[in-house]
Amino acid sequence: MFIVMLKRWTIEALAAGATDLGYPSVAHGMFSRGAVELVEYFMDSCLAKLRETLIVNTEKLQAMTVAERLKFGVRARLEMLEPVLATWPQGMAIGALPQNAPSTAKRLAMLSDEIWYFAGDKSTDLSWYTKRAILTGIYASTELFMLNDKSPNFQDTWAFLDRRVDETIQLGELPQNLNDVAGMASIGLQSVFSAVTSLAGPLAGQIISNSPLSQVPNPISAVGSVVPPSVVSAVASGMPFNSPASAGPAGHDAMAFKSKDLDEINAELEKLGGADASERRS
Repeated sequence: MFIVMLKRWTIEALAAGATDLGYPSVAHGMFSRGAVELVEYFMDSCLAKLRETLIVNTEKLQAMTVAERLKFGVRARLEMLEPVLATWPQGMAIGALPQNAPSTAKRLAMLSDEIWYFAGDKSTDLSWYTKRAILTGIYASTELFMLNDKSPNFQDTWAFLDRRVDETIQLGELPQNLNDVAGMASIGLQSVFSAVTSLAGPLAGQIISNSPLSQVPNPISAVGSVVPPSVVSAVASGMPFNSPASAGPAGHDAMAFKSKDLDEINAELEKLGGADASERRS
């Protein structure tokens, strides 16, 4: 990520990385979607590193409450941003562009599922989806807070995270159907993407003007304040990639998503009543 610190989230960073590995600089052409692939690689690498961290700390996690486990997981992931924090608003802006937002939403869903699994979540009802939607909102809002945090060692960020977990996870007040869950996720993502637009707008001009994104007319403002329907669909199809009943590392293929619309998911939820978890394992 040292190259990203110097050249930010750009095609130039991809070219420099290729050169460092002994490839010609034009090798960046292998990444047809441009700088967003660098952002996605970083997110995927962080998820893999987080998984290793959680596995290593399994015994420590078992001695914690569920809330403490969630805080541990979110903090461990956010601490991975520190080396690139100065440039991350630009990475977030690229990830929030309409053509990239569905993929970003799926990765956030994967992150939430990973943390909840190691927090010991064994739910097989609608709360499986709701918990992940809530945690996605907690993670995203804390990430945004961290970008502006000037306190020593991000003390204010961790205090903010503690408050968000303690105040927001009210699992007794759950939406009554999956459409409500998707609506909640949509509102949360809309707020996050709008905040990214406001935060990264002044900073992202340079990276966009120096990348293929410059071909998109006014790409930052194109994000706007409305989450594309495809993002809601991505969240709906991304969250159950690991089932409710068969969550676990064995199902954590980085891109193992199943395309399911809300009707199909609702139908699956209706089958959960009375079925043994082993019979639902995919």
